[in-house]
This record gives sequence, C-alpha cells and structure tokens, in this order.
Amino acid sequence: MNRSKHRAAVLDGFNRALKFIEVSSQAPGPLEVLVRVRAIAINPFDRIVQTLGDLITPWVKFPAVLGSDVAGEVIAVGEGCQRIKVGDRILGLALGVDRAGNRAVEGAFQEQVILREACCSRLPERIAFVDAAVLPLALATASSGLFLKGQLGLDVSALNVASTRTVNEPKASVVIWGGATSVGTVAIQLAHAAGYRVLSTASPHNHAQILRLGASAVEDYKDKKAVERLLGASKGTGLAGVMAIGVGSGQPCLRIAAGHRAKPKVAMASAPISLDSAPIGPQAAWRLVNLPRLAGGFAKLAVSAGFTRVPTSSIWGTALVEESLGTEIFTQFAETALADGRLKTVPEPFITGYRLEDIPDSMEVLRKGISARKVVIEL
Repeated sequence: MNRSKHRAAVLDGFNRALKFIEVSSQAPGPLEVLVRVRAIAINPFDRIVQTLGDLITPWVKFPAVLGSDVAGEVIAVGEGCQRIKVGDRILGLALGVDRAGNRAVEGAFQEQVILREACCSRLPERIAFVDAAVLPLALATASSGLFLKGQLGLDVSALNVASTRTVNEPKASVVIWGGATSVGTVAIQLAHAAGYRVLSTASPHNHAQILRLGASAVEDYKDKKAVERLLGASKGTGLAGVMAIGVGSGQPCLRIAAGHRAKPKVAMASAPISLDSAPIGPQAAWRLVNLPRLAGGFAKLAVSAGFTRVPTSSIWGTALVEESLGTEIFTQFAETALADGRLKTVPEPFITGYRLEDIPDSMEVLRKGISARKVVIEL
C-alpha cells in the first residue's frame, strides 16, 4: 500500500456526483493533526453543499472534500501541538468546505484528514469511534447558537465546573425547539451544564431521552398547545433565549419569545422549507418552485419578527472556530465532560456502510428521514 496516498470522496463541482479516487496524503502544518479516519457522520448540510453550494457556500474551492464529523486515531502532529499526541483517539470538526479551512485535505470524507488541534477532543477508551463521530458539528452548532454574543449569548462560565458542583437555582429557562435532532440533543446538554433550565420539544417517543439529557419539560412539537405550554413552563424563571432547530421551527419559536415581556432573542438553525430534495443533476424546475418558497418563508419570518419586536439571528455552525469559544468547547469542556459523563454521545449512530463508496446511499437514507439517530459510516 502506498502510504503517500489515500482514498477520498472528491467533489469536482457543485451539483455533481462524488468521485472516489486516490489523493496525495499531506503532513499536518503548525497546530494541525493528521488523523486516520475510523468513523464519519453525515449531516444534511453535506448534501446541501453538494447540490446547492453555489447558493449556500459559493466560496468552496475545487476539488473539494465534504464532511464535518470525524473520529479516528492521530497518526502525525504538526509543529506547536502540545495537547494532542500521536496515537490519541479523538473526535474532530473537519473544515474542508468551511470558510475557515476550505481545503480538500480538511474534509472528513476520506481515509486521512487534517484537523486543527483546537477542534479536536480526546476520547476516553470506553467511547467507540462510531459513537464519537455523531458529536463534532452538533457540538459546534449548539455551542455557537447558545453562547456566542451574536447569538443567544448565554453565560458559559459554569460549563467547565466539575460535575460534582453544588446545584443552585437555574439562571433562567432556555427553549430548545427540536430537542431530538443531533444539534438539539447536544444543545440540551450544554444549556443544562451551563446552569439553565431547559424546555424542549420532540415526538412523544423521544420524550424520555430528552428528559434524561437534562430537559425539565418537553412537549410534542406537533401539539397545537406546545407553544402555550412552553410559555407557561418558562414563566417562573424568565426566558434567556429560544433556539429554533429544524425545518419550520422559526414561527413557533417567535411566538414563544413574543409571549414574554422581555422579548428574548430567537437563534435559528433552521429554514422555512427543506432543502434536502434538491436533485443532483438538472435543477431548473426544482429551483423555480422551491427558491421562491424559501425566500417567501424567510420574508414571512422577518415580518413576524419585526411585528413582534423579537430579535433573531441565524446560526452558522462553525462560527465558534475563530473565537475563543471554539477552544473552550473542544479542548476543555468536551474532553472533561466526555470523561465524567456530563456529555453523552447522542443521538445513537445508525451505521449505513463501511467504505467511502457507501456515502451517496447513506446521504439518501438521511434525506428520507431518520428519527433520534445519526447516519454514520465506519471505516
């Protein structure tokens, strides 16, 4: 086997099929690590970049390698790395199509990937790679939405306090709409660990898990009285913010925020319509129908927010990377919390393949819908 090369799923341009080829392996640069990939998780964002990247991520350089979620073994470290060592088992956030990285060598969909040391967390031996791979992008997105100043701006100071700390009264309530999503399950844990009272939504069959993760109350998101009940549950402590996760979550979250005199911010990791159905190939008809619906949905949200005077923001999942928050979450909180059990690897992985060539079919599994699990490929 030629160790100077490895296999990768390469994207030559937007709206094209992936190619599975050998690419040149590279050594990590300063403050970077080279990882032998053992598991990758697939997110809706991966397929959206592939099909609609000219609209969503026009900066992407080709050839590109998709994928944000990775777990594996460190096989080399760059100059200046002190925390991560060769042989460490890690999870990491890959930045191959992100503005911060935008290099094929940093994409997760390959056998070897270069990661920033600051975007890696060492794993306890008891956590399998397939379990760890579900976390990185969800951890980044949830942290960005909850704690960045341009988002909800919640107090992050309690996160790195030991789990044996004295339990005090919660600072305030936080509503996390979409608690059974990969971002939602992590956001619940983060907000709870930071000392907030968490109120959430999910399908009834996921309620028990949402409560185990730290939520104080959970409602069926399809229930017409969910907004009213969450409003009532938040009255006692006040409402620090609302996080809207998932398609169509913006409007009910705006109603929750508007029901409070303080008008807390709504941070949105959502869109008015699903973008998963965009085909690979001719898209003129799809765009003609769906792009006006998308624009109309966002316009309706803007009008509702303006009318109710509720501040809103859109979450970019990797925004914490260029902030000190990124280092705090990946190098401090996640490592400690994975070890002491405060941070659980949820949702459960759903293994759909064992080779890179299984990625397209796995994307289709995710597109068709999966509840409270995350699609993972084990290499």
